[in-house]
Amino acid sequence: MIPRAPDDLKRSVVGIPVHERWVADLGIRGYASFASPASILRLFRAEAGRAIVLSRRLPREQASRIVTIRRFPGIEDSSRHWSVYMTLDHLAMVNTAITALLHAMCSGCDHEIEIQNEDVWPHADVGSDRIQALGATVERYSRLIERLGPLNARARHPHPWFGPLTARQWHALAAIHNRTHRIQIEKIVRRLN
Repeated sequence: MIPRAPDDLKRSVVGIPVHERWVADLGIRGYASFASPASILRLFRAEAGRAIVLSRRLPREQASRIVTIRRFPGIEDSSRHWSVYMTLDHLAMVNTAITALLHAMCSGCDHEIEIQNEDVWPHADVGSDRIQALGATVERYSRLIERLGPLNARARHPHPWFGPLTARQWHALAAIHNRTHRIQIEKIVRRLN
């Protein structure tokens, strides 16, 4: 069994406050409505790229150190107690799950994909291999989005906080999620210095 973050760091996985969810929900749906999939993909790639660059600059000992940061809009309280490598681990897992979900939604497959918080909770003992893992995940995701085109699938899949989302909305969520955790990495790095 691979060890996860200590239970006391998980606390209660409640999510983000309701008012932040509403704002995020409107933002995701609005962004998905007005931005092209190619434009959203550029943001997705840029934010993941920034996270990778920040991570590569750190010595392994620092990047694996769990620190506590102040909660900021869009991040769960339980996610404030991570290392840089844990954040990369989480991003790689979430982006992998959304890649599978988008493929299923846009290919018309009857899918049983369910993304739960516990499925994307980072491992406490991860290392520098997470940098390469995130890079590989971003490349797989990018190739899929480029193949799928306009993401006009009618299928919807529920998100635990935002309800049913279209493929394009999930795509927008993935880009915004990368941005949120890139900001988290920046805050962790500031705490380390």
